[in-house]
Amino acid sequence: MISITRYYIGTIFLLILQVLHISGDDYTINPDNKSLLIAAGCFWCAEQAFEQYAPGVIEAKSGYAGANGIDNPTYRNHPGHYEVILIEYNPLKTTYKLLVEYAWFNLDPFDGGGQFCDNGFSYLPAIFYANEEERVVAEQVKDDILKEYPNWDVESVVVPLLERPTFWTAEDYHQNYYIENPRDYGFYKERCGRTDRLKDVWGEEEYYCYHDFNLERDCFNGTVVNEDGEEVEIEVNVKNASEEVAGVMPTWAVTLVSIVAAILGCGMILSCTFKYTRKENDKPEIEKEVNDH
Repeated sequence: MISITRYYIGTIFLLILQVLHISGDDYTINPDNKSLLIAAGCFWCAEQAFEQYAPGVIEAKSGYAGANGIDNPTYRNHPGHYEVILIEYNPLKTTYKLLVEYAWFNLDPFDGGGQFCDNGFSYLPAIFYANEEERVVAEQVKDDILKEYPNWDVESVVVPLLERPTFWTAEDYHQNYYIENPRDYGFYKERCGRTDRLKDVWGEEEYYCYHDFNLERDCFNGTVVNEDGEEVEIEVNVKNASEEVAGVMPTWAVTLVSIVAAILGCGMILSCTFKYTRKENDKPEIEKEVNDH
């Protein structure tokens, strides 16, 4: 009896461990929603792209993931990890397939050294699948894209399809960066050349098709098909974030310029004050010299 009890306890314990291993992400989604993981370079930009433009996205969390990565990674220490976003989505408003397509149109498929202005393993692109069904869909999306762009050298496309690893949420200051720091974000994205490169790779029309803030030029005429096969109205930008603006300079530069301008302004005022005071003090002596003559 004791042996049987131990057997069942052990079996239950192993099942719990397996569940924890499968769903070991440190971010929990709503039970009614689903999620996927993608790497598309800087997670600030990937987060903004999906939250503002992709249909049915509830949340995009910046973080780290990698099959050979260390536990509890941080921005300063995450060997073996990609910069990724975990995309929580409503399956009644979109599909895994559609969001994988969005991932492709938000990365440079030919950059095997990183993405855009960022280099290194952390910034490499990747599409992750959680099960066999998702793997098949991800493969189909890739095949469809290669058919759509027949002039591409297939060997030059360096976006791997990988089994989904554990997701580790990045530090708080990385979350919603495009909302919390719009000037710095806009400056970084503009100088990084992300938008220009995406237009070069996919074409300007296709770029705006997948980055249409006002849904005036979206690819789907205002509707998408959800995972139940139903046609539903597009819902994007659930956080109601403002349209991005390319910053002329980052916040620290604006602050520095302001300080320098203030110092120069004070210097000019002091100089003018000194000259005026000196002129007033010299008046009696000048008048005396004139009277003596």
